[in-house]
Amino acid sequence: MVLRLAAFIFTALAAFVVLSASFGLVCVGLGHDTLEMMYGGTAVYLLTLAAAVEGAWLLPDEIRGSSLFTRLTQRFGSSPD
Repeated sequence: MVLRLAAFIFTALAAFVVLSASFGLVCVGLGHDTLEMMYGGTAVYLLTLAAAVEGAWLLPDEIRGSSLFTRLTQRFGSSPD
C-alpha cells in the first residue's frame, strides 16, 4: 500500500512538472488564448485517461477478484462496438 501511494505521488509530481512546463512553453510561445483552447480541448481526455489508468492499476485485489467485477469486465469485453 505504501509503495502504491509513493508511486502515485511520484507520478503525480512528475506529471505536474511536465504538464506545467509544456503548457507554460505553449503559453509563452503561442499566446494565452491558444493555451486555454488546448487545455479545454484535451483536459477531459487526459484526466479521464489518468483516472482510468490509476483505477486499473491501483484497484484492490479483492475487488478485482469479485464476481461482479468479472461480469462487468466481460460485458465490456463482449461489446459489439
